Amino acid sequence: MLFGFGKPDVKDMEKQKDVDGLIKALGYEKDVQVRREAAYTLGKLGNSSGVDPLIKALEDPDSYVRRQVADALGNIGDPKAIEFLNKALNDPNKYVCQGAADALKKIEEKKAMH
Repeated sequence: MLFGFGKPDVKDMEKQKDVDGLIKALGYEKDVQVRREAAYTLGKLGNSSGVDPLIKALEDPDSYVRRQVADALGNIGDPKAIEFLNKALNDPNKYVCQGAADALKKIEEKKAMH
């Protein structure tokens, strides 16, 4: 989905299960809310193809986005995210740190169930 004609419609992308569009929306610099919603939705959909872009988004300048990204990574449960979530435990924002800790717990629980 191209974003040249207005902001991304994350709700529509969720309905369409448009993971590629959500990944693009995760980098939509013009609107922090779009990035937050994209991270949330990627976590909700649980598609592992979102893991690498979410890991990159742990560096987003907005702490709410970083917190939502940590939650999404925990929901997806891919062990590839562990190293990056461990780094996020040192984020200057306490809510991001808590999100990273919660995500790590979720990933460990999922690993234990397999």
